[in-house]
Amino acid sequence: MKGPVRDERGYSESVQWAMLTPLVMLLLLGALQVAMVWHGRNTVQHAAAAAAEAESVFRAPAGSGQRAAETIASAGGVTGVAVRVNRTPNRVHVEVSGQVPVLIDLGMGQVSQRADAPVERDR
Repeated sequence: MKGPVRDERGYSESVQWAMLTPLVMLLLLGALQVAMVWHGRNTVQHAAAAAAEAESVFRAPAGSGQRAAETIASAGGVTGVAVRVNRTPNRVHVEVSGQVPVLIDLGMGQVSQRADAPVERDR
């Protein structure tokens, strides 16, 4: 005589979920990481544009672009902000770089953007 028959229908589904859960978590964390880097790049681009605009104003005080860029970048969560301003008689070139907080640092956390604007002149 045989023993009682065991129902094993639920095991297959449990194994499938055990294999899919890490993959789903990896995809969610990857999407979050990409979103954080994208936000950081946009923040640094906005900071560079604001710095170029502040430096291009007629009779702009020295360092006005750097202050504008640092304020915007730090408000957006970017740390270690470095601003380089190169002003020629006709144009202002600004480069802003910084570190974006990421979940796993794969070298994507360092962001840098450039902007330039014409210098206003007195007529």
